[in-house]
Amino acid sequence: MLKAPRESLNLLIRAHILKRLLNGESLEQVYPRLTVYQLQELRDFLQEEVVYLSSMKDDPPLTVADIKERYEPIPNYYYRQDCREPLDSCYNETCLTSNPICFSKKMKGQLAELVKLLQQYLPIKGGNDQSR
Repeated sequence: MLKAPRESLNLLIRAHILKRLLNGESLEQVYPRLTVYQLQELRDFLQEEVVYLSSMKDDPPLTVADIKERYEPIPNYYYRQDCREPLDSCYNETCLTSNPICFSKKMKGQLAELVKLLQQYLPIKGGNDQSR
């Protein structure tokens, strides 16, 4: 079993990611430098940012549950991956250590949805081109 280092998503990394988002740049180049734990932290951090930013604009604001409804349903993702882990491990994200490649794919899909949501709230420079 592959062990991923449990290095935290520090303030500099968070600032770099927010700067990229504000500049309308893709996060795809950042992902390979992050561990599975950091991808999970990034997803959680961006969820919190969406909730916070929506509370400043929307009535009613988005909740984490609202955001999670936009993600691909876990069973769909699980069966599409032909995963050999128990389905519960996909729900509770314990597969993060036993199957980090699959977990990373799941996180990247969720992060893509979060970036779309954030684009509604952030003043993006140079448009919303996420392909750069």
